[in-house]
Amino acid sequence: MAANAQRHFAGQTRNSVISYSIRRSTRARHVWLRFSKSGELVVVVPKRFDIGRVASIVDANRLWIERAAVRVNARREALEDSVQVALPQRIVLPALDREWAVEYRPTNSPGVRVVERPGNRLVLYGKTSQHEQCRDALCRWFRRKGHASLVPLLQELAATRGFTVTRVTVRSQRTRWASCSRNRAISLNIRLLFVPPELVRHVMLHELCHTKKMDHTQGFWELVAHHDPNWREHRRRLRMGWRSLPGWLTSPATA
Repeated sequence: MAANAQRHFAGQTRNSVISYSIRRSTRARHVWLRFSKSGELVVVVPKRFDIGRVASIVDANRLWIERAAVRVNARREALEDSVQVALPQRIVLPALDREWAVEYRPTNSPGVRVVERPGNRLVLYGKTSQHEQCRDALCRWFRRKGHASLVPLLQELAATRGFTVTRVTVRSQRTRWASCSRNRAISLNIRLLFVPPELVRHVMLHELCHTKKMDHTQGFWELVAHHDPNWREHRRRLRMGWRSLPGWLTSPATA
């Protein structure tokens, strides 16, 4: 998002105590509500949008904001308060229905690299005493796995369901399973590898629907329901899925 940093406002709704900031964006075509990494509600508006209309828009979306705030804050607290967890000896990826034993072999290499070996083994070579480097190396391996498996699946769903996607990337996002930009570029979270295939598909269909409707209005949910009739159950399970992610992936590693 190309936001105009020179125009940053703060406000509060008239009918509730929902605090928010307003940022003008040269790319925005519509008003966009999002939460920052710190948990702050940010209202992104087009460059020449009337700021006086923002309070009523926030009020109209109060229910969604309150529910989203609970989810965002719960995730932030889980990340901040989680105890330190040692790096894994085994990695299980339900999305791929596969698991690997993990081995750590120190070498004189300045970094850490992950090599997949026969017998469902992952071997980390290098400065394996540097746990942050080990975790970063594993996340790079997850991205490669995601590009090889998740990206083709999303592209197939888009083709068979009549959606158009401009680009698909795989990243390590801390608060979202996936995201869709206004130019129909979709980013998938490596954490999707840790949930069952039906929930991966649900997330993908959700984001594909955003390529046609960049909001969460009734029309959007009707489109989601058309492509994923069990979306409510999938959405409920997905909330639980975030809590069940392995601790070493979401908290600082320890010796």
